[in-house]
Amino acid sequence: MVRLSRLLARFPRILLVVPPILAGIFVPAVVVGNPKPAPPNTIGMSFMDFTGPDTVYIHRGQYLTFVDSSRNIHEIGPGLNGHITDRVRGEPLTGYHLMQTDSVYKTGPWLTPGTFFVTCGLHPSMNLTVVVLP
Repeated sequence: MVRLSRLLARFPRILLVVPPILAGIFVPAVVVGNPKPAPPNTIGMSFMDFTGPDTVYIHRGQYLTFVDSSRNIHEIGPGLNGHITDRVRGEPLTGYHLMQTDSVYKTGPWLTPGTFFVTCGLHPSMNLTVVVLP
């Protein structure tokens, strides 16, 4: 009789980890009901894109509010083409923010005039340009 510990030692542990991660990504897209539309003056999200214009103009000191108005999870942060980068001076986004259906994330105030980029780490085609006016 083969002992259970020997069987578990031979079993690749990654096979225990990967299915729950994939389920966490794909199940909400199937199970979750219709998400609420993004309210006015917010940045919504569709399947693989931000809703609205590709460039957002705000004045110095204003905030941005992101709403996951899709059935998918998104991982937003500073960067381009799905590559989340370190915080850029003057940009209130730090790291990445995991967004689930109907969740809301409000940035800190954008205090430095300039052009900044926001992307989704899971969907490289999701890119947003933020222009902060003086």
